[in-house]
Amino acid sequence: MGLIFRKHTVNEKYFSHWSERMAYLLGFIYADGNIAWDSAKGYYSLTITASEKDKDHLEKIRKVLQSTKPLLYGESTKSYRLTVNNKKICRRLMKLGVFPRKSLIIKFPQILQKYIRSFIRGYIDGDGSVKYFARKRSPYFEVTISSGSKKFIASLKDKIHLNLNINSVITKSGMNCYLLRYSCKRGLKLAEWLYQDADFYIIRKFNKYQEAISSRKE
Repeated sequence: MGLIFRKHTVNEKYFSHWSERMAYLLGFIYADGNIAWDSAKGYYSLTITASEKDKDHLEKIRKVLQSTKPLLYGESTKSYRLTVNNKKICRRLMKLGVFPRKSLIIKFPQILQKYIRSFIRGYIDGDGSVKYFARKRSPYFEVTISSGSKKFIASLKDKIHLNLNINSVITKSGMNCYLLRYSCKRGLKLAEWLYQDADFYIIRKFNKYQEAISSRKE
């Protein structure tokens, strides 16, 4: 009996048309995606990774892309990855600014104003954190965003300031990690903007925002 190799499929036109969800996925890929390619061999591959605790979210992304390839688990990294071997998707993403070994060189993409919020929410779900500490005397809420590219984080900072009139200082952590922190009222204002009318996000991060809002009503 011969072996049967099943060819997996995906919606290769997904990133050809802008939408709120497409902008979100682009932001998530900017943070946690990677493209590998060899034009001579005709090899193109997109890999999207997520931590063990965010497996369900990566499954949602797989379904949105209509990928029939199951997630793969990395025992050493305790993470899941979705691999898409599709030339059209990879070439389209490269036109949108996703390049191999992109972490230190990415720039904020050209996006219509109406999609910027979804893109930033996707990026924060990939390379950011939403924290709430329910302390009795001084409850604390914070949204943190990180990037290896100073140009990208500076542009992101400007976009947030333009839309919300809130500011932050870029700080550096380690060799190539630039951070933005929005805490307390500024953090809540940012989170409210990010999650308003949104239907796609990492639930555990959204729940931290909900906890902070609930505590203010008590």
